[in-house]
Order: sequence, then structure tokens, then C-alpha cells
Amino acid sequence: MEKHSLRNLTNQKLGKNITWLSVIINIFLSIFKCALGIFSHSQALIGDGLHSLSDLITDITALISFKISYKPEDENHHYGHYKFSSLGALFIAAILLIFCIILVITSIKSLFTGGGELPEWPALAAALISIILKEWLYWKTKHIAHKLKSRVLMANAWHHRADSFSSVFVLLAIAFAMIGGEHWLFLDKVVGLFLGAYLGFQSIKILYQASEDLLDKAPEKEMINDIREHILPTPGAIGYHQFRARRIGDLFEVDLHLQVDPNISVEEGHIIASKVKENILKQHSEVLDVLVHIEPANPLHLKEKGIFGLDLRKF
Repeated sequence: MEKHSLRNLTNQKLGKNITWLSVIINIFLSIFKCALGIFSHSQALIGDGLHSLSDLITDITALISFKISYKPEDENHHYGHYKFSSLGALFIAAILLIFCIILVITSIKSLFTGGGELPEWPALAAALISIILKEWLYWKTKHIAHKLKSRVLMANAWHHRADSFSSVFVLLAIAFAMIGGEHWLFLDKVVGLFLGAYLGFQSIKILYQASEDLLDKAPEKEMINDIREHILPTPGAIGYHQFRARRIGDLFEVDLHLQVDPNISVEEGHIIASKVKENILKQHSEVLDVLVHIEPANPLHLKEKGIFGLDLRKF
């Protein structure tokens, strides 16, 4: 378990570092865009700056998720706090979905009402800087999220992508308004409508995945089969059944009933079970723990859904 504790500390540090970087960038962008929005008479840029300020909520949620989810078990949480990261992803995705719904509704209403302020060139530069920073932050966070297999970081990454698209929306509005005047202002509403729908779909996917995690959905069949391959090759492992796996936050827990020679001692059976656990943990860094229940390999414990390496009838 020391290896897993060290890995957890490393993962927690990586997750916290990228999220703190996000906090710093969001504070800078919110002040920068609001100030330039006021100076250049751009209501869209002011709104985008306030949106960057609201993103601090999701960053704080991610930080809290990492801090709590990696806390060790206590007397009130015997299985640890890992599922808090799934809860954090659920919350971030919900905020992202609300933002997308507001963006879609606002775009539709603006298409019918028309009008808008004609901005000045500093607003264009601010929107472009926001796109560059947010896109970089999206790809950086996404890379770390894939590396850590973190749902909460992936949710935050998509929130960065939403910010980037929001700034694209603002950039188009500013550029076309500066070039073509009020006649081109409708394009920013159309862009906002399509981007809001696309990001809304992504947020629903994250909501669905986080909900499945909280409901103990089993991992993909490929992963289950890969884990199973390390059981029967273990010397002394004759068969097994009731193999189960579930996601707890960004990691997995596995439990199974292992069948061994009924004539060996309890200690020998324990050594075999420990070796099975060791093999799985060694080959699968995403598995947090393996619980192995030992049973004698005899017809009484023969299960229809069990998997066996030997003919149990001889025991």
C-alpha cells in the first residue's frame, strides 16, 4: 500500500498544481477583460471577464475535491473519501451545463432582438489573449486528467474549453462589428448558439459518467478481463468466482472469491491470496485495493459463473 500512497500523493500534487495555475489565470483574465471592456466600451468583454471570475468556483471545487478525496479513511468513512472527486466532477459539470443553457438562451434571444455595442480594438486583443491562455490551459489540464484518469480534472478541462469558446464568441462579435458594423452583429449570436449546444452535450456526458461512478458502475469489460488475467497464473490459484470491480473516484476497487487446494493450511492460502493481490496491484496502477476471500476448491464451492484453471472434481 505504500506504493499506492506515494502515487496518490503525486497525483494529488499534479492535480492541485494545474488547478492553482487555473486560479491564477482566471483571476488575471477576469481583471484584464473587465478593465479593457470598460475602457473599450465592450459589454461582451465585460461579461466574458465576469464569466472568468465565476470560473473560480469550479477551480475551488476541484481543489477541495483533490484535498478531500485523497484523505485516508477515518471512523466515519471506512472506505476513504475517493468518491468526493466524482461528486466534484458532478458539481463542475452541472455549473458548465447551466452556463451552456444560459449561453444558448441568450444567443436565441439576441438573434430576435438584434442590436449591440460597437467595441474598440483593445477589446479584440483581450479576447485573443483569453483564447490563447484558455486553450493552453484546456490542453494542459486535459493531458494531466488523462494521465491521472481524473474525472474532476477532465470536467474542469472542459470548463476551460467553454471559456475558450466563449472568448471566440466575443472575438467574432468584436471583429465583425469593427469591420462591418451593426449588420454583422448577428454572427456572434449564431456562434454562441452552436457552441453552447456542443459544450452542453459534453457537460451532460460528464454528468452521466460522474453519476455512474457514484452508483458503483463496473469498469469497462476490457479492463475487467485484463485484471482477471493475473489471477489464475498465480501458483496455487485453482479457480475464482464473484469477481467484482467498481470505481471509487479516479481509482478502482476489486474483490473476488479465490479457490485454493482445501488440503493446504490457512497460512498457505493467505500467501496465495496475497500473491494474487500483489500481481493485480503491480500490473494495474489504477487499482487501489483488492479484497480476496479464500475458499476451498471442492464441488461444494463450484459456481456456474466461476472460472477455473483445474478440474475441481478431483478435490
